[in-house]
Amino acid sequence: MKIPTFILGWFCLISSALGQTSLVEGGLYSTRQENGSYSVLKILKLDPDGVHVRLYSNQFPSHPSQLDEKSLYIAGMNRKPNESLGMGHAPISRRSFSSWGARFIKVVPVTADEFEGYNMWKEAEGGYF
Repeated sequence: MKIPTFILGWFCLISSALGQTSLVEGGLYSTRQENGSYSVLKILKLDPDGVHVRLYSNQFPSHPSQLDEKSLYIAGMNRKPNESLGMGHAPISRRSFSSWGARFIKVVPVTADEFEGYNMWKEAEGGYF
């Protein structure tokens, strides 16, 4: 049985409010950067060993409690000074990810094109950071 997205979102919101980090595919989370700003990531896929994330370049002065996912972007090698490098897929070990202090924002759909990097990683039998 597939659990509706809005139920997962409420579960994650309540868990986050209670100080628990519950991870969900399609979840948008913020993490605090070394410079004090917050960036956003999206969980594409969870597996027993890792968390597959999409890292966005947007920076926020505080944890964004509301967010329009259409405003998120990934800056590449041609990024502006002080702009974070984004990444379409990053395989992070669960241990490493747990140290990031990710805070839940909301759940959004994961699209087929967002799995391009994950599928290449899987085919190559890649590892985790």
